[in-house]
Amino acid sequence: MYKRILFILPALLGAVLSTAAARPAGIDEGKIDWEQTRYARIIRRDGRKILQVRVPENAPDIANKNCAFFNINLAPFAGEELMFSIRMRGKNISRPLHSYNGIKVMLFYQDRNGKKNYYDTGEPAFYGTFDWRPTAACVLIPPGAHNGRFRLGLQESSGEVEFDLDSFRITLPGHVEKPQPLSPEQEKEFDLVQSRMRAELQKSRVRPDTIRRRLAQQNADGTFRDIDYSNRNNSSWQVARHLQYALEFALAWSTAGHEFHHDEALGRALRNAVNWWGENRPRSGNWWWNDMAIPQYLTEILLLAPELFPDDPLRQNILKICRQAKFLPRYTGNNRVFIAQNIFRRALVERDPAAAAEAAAVITEEVRPAPVHNKTRWAFGGIRADGCYHQHGPQIQFGNYGGEFFANVANWSNLWKDTRWQFSADQWKVIRHLAFDGFQWVLWNGNMDLLAIGRQLGRNAARSKGYRTLSALRKLSNADPGGSAPYRKVLERNETKTNSLVGNRHFWNSDYMVHRRPQWYASVRMNSVRVRPIEDDTNGDNALGRYFSDGSCLILRSGNEYENITPCWDWTRLPGTTLPASPIITLNTQRRWTLSPTRDSRLLGETKFVGGVTDGTHGAAVFTMDLDGVKAKKAYFFDTDAILQLGTGICGTVPHEVATTVNCCLRNGEIKQGKNWFHHDGIGYRGEHITLKTGKRTGDWRILNGGLLTPQPETRDLFELRIPHGVRPKSASYAFTILPGATPEETANWNRTEILANNDNCQAVKFSDGTIGAIFHAPGKLGPFETRQPGIFLIAGRKVFAADPTAELRRITLTLDGVTRTIALPDGEMAGSTTEITF
Repeated sequence: MYKRILFILPALLGAVLSTAAARPAGIDEGKIDWEQTRYARIIRRDGRKILQVRVPENAPDIANKNCAFFNINLAPFAGEELMFSIRMRGKNISRPLHSYNGIKVMLFYQDRNGKKNYYDTGEPAFYGTFDWRPTAACVLIPPGAHNGRFRLGLQESSGEVEFDLDSFRITLPGHVEKPQPLSPEQEKEFDLVQSRMRAELQKSRVRPDTIRRRLAQQNADGTFRDIDYSNRNNSSWQVARHLQYALEFALAWSTAGHEFHHDEALGRALRNAVNWWGENRPRSGNWWWNDMAIPQYLTEILLLAPELFPDDPLRQNILKICRQAKFLPRYTGNNRVFIAQNIFRRALVERDPAAAAEAAAVITEEVRPAPVHNKTRWAFGGIRADGCYHQHGPQIQFGNYGGEFFANVANWSNLWKDTRWQFSADQWKVIRHLAFDGFQWVLWNGNMDLLAIGRQLGRNAARSKGYRTLSALRKLSNADPGGSAPYRKVLERNETKTNSLVGNRHFWNSDYMVHRRPQWYASVRMNSVRVRPIEDDTNGDNALGRYFSDGSCLILRSGNEYENITPCWDWTRLPGTTLPASPIITLNTQRRWTLSPTRDSRLLGETKFVGGVTDGTHGAAVFTMDLDGVKAKKAYFFDTDAILQLGTGICGTVPHEVATTVNCCLRNGEIKQGKNWFHHDGIGYRGEHITLKTGKRTGDWRILNGGLLTPQPETRDLFELRIPHGVRPKSASYAFTILPGATPEETANWNRTEILANNDNCQAVKFSDGTIGAIFHAPGKLGPFETRQPGIFLIAGRKVFAADPTAELRRITLTLDGVTRTIALPDGEMAGSTTEITF
């Protein structure tokens, strides 16, 4: 599709390359005279030219740019995008102090004002050891750019990285060949999909008074007076509102029956707005806007109002910007789908069958189980065997990337229905797995569980993420060849707020357990060396959320218990957690933990022994914690009418008070209490040493949404129960029971469950029906049951449900009532899941 214009062209090379010595025209990339530095040298291996960069572990100049480089004159490429790509591999690369350092594949230049600009591949820092892999980036060269220098090497990292210089390419991807003409069948399908897409877009109605207000704000040059065009916020880029307004114009102009349908003045205003963008090509510091959002706005405008954009220079200029969406190695999971969607929309506009086929293949390819390799890397993601969606490493992303992926798949399932691009039978199996083993479990009364969302926990997050999921389910019900009945059940229970999905589900790939009863919902989210904690380092979102996935346990009845509570939480006192009261710094709108001086996010949890077991009705989960100077063994037991939480071995080494938070939710009505019990909002709590704290607390939405520039205060009246452990506790413990739906009298007299053990070797309870939940941190016995390996178990009569929280054991030996059995445990993607044994 792209016509590759390489630097090997003799007419270009003299203007492109300039180093200390002049070079004759016609030298290709493989013959660039790289400037070698102290740790960088070029070698030959197997006939290929390799740049090898080796930096010793204790190098005094490790912070320098230990790179080979060549200079490049960028003036001839003003207004053009340059794509550079190369293959590389690493060995024992140390993690850099700053995430933007490490391996350098970077173009540096100065603009016309002398400002320094650095553009790299946009991927996170690579470290450790990895085999040959491609990396690439695109840079828009502004007018006046000069002093270009391309670098390959290391900065702030030791180790060895090699670059295959024979694979190095620099291209101009903005130049394209004319598409092949469509066949009559292709023409018909393009028309069908385009009409469906236009109809779907026009469901977003724009009020006429909104259009009048926008028109009144528009300047003669196409800009709008209420937009700050100097804004540089990477999370919420205000300049993008310009195209949002233009899309509103296109929707109003194109929608039959609208007051402004085919209005001549509105059409001129739309072309004027689009023309300004095409001439100025504003860029955000966040590639998401440049590569994803902006091409989407522009292709949708062209799809809605093609009559206003005939084949003229404006149209060609806009299509050039649409080509900012291109496949790069850094795109994985839903990000890759997003790029493919933009390319497919552009293919519809340009009637390009080759581009459409390539984009559709990428979208459908992502409807698959996640890969089984590199599962702990930042680039890992996809649909896991447990029904979860992961992205940015092995972390739960039902609300953010996963929610968007689910909505995208639902949308394309309808757009492509009965066309050559429709999903296959195997792909529909994967979609149903994600829908019914995943998404339906994390919705309660139409809202999404906060623990399932991901980093974007801003205003109305639970409601909006739930709404998007339900909308996707409606679309899937219309397209699924297997029928709509299962989707209708999910929709009905959430729309009527009558729960029909009852049971316990453990997401073993995600260290996450969901427990559903007819009248209440609970979940716990944990971290291990196999799972990434919730991210807190992207665009300022969830800036205080370092601990949100470290054993947080939420309980819902109405679904409103935590509505918009997130800015008001003390993020060191989250429900279910045992945490130090770590200090937090506040610098203008940026908030970060002082315990993370590099401000890098945790890429994985710290411990192995983390997991859960389920029999479908009951569940037990264990979180072995070793974080920020606090250690603890935390156990969660989910019964049909109660939640029991146990903690033992709590030790602290930091000078901050440690406490276990029983719950912290919105206060709603009267609080009743007696000896060792409390009752509030239809939930009972039992346990010793529990202290009550109530009152209003004010927070700021900016700690959850990095796109907010001005203070956004929120005040909530809170109900909080906690168990204090003091400063530097030694072998502290706790035990408490939560009783959703119990009356005050039932709470005061509760005796239907029993704690059997809570020590360093074993934590165990007896549920109300006699089932025993037991966590063995070491081999041991409990009554007639014995295990020769650590594990987590549910014991019900002659049946034992077993799981290995380390996900490493291949066999386990158990004894029940004198009968001994050795059982094979699941492996691969199923490692850590539950095995049922009958004695």
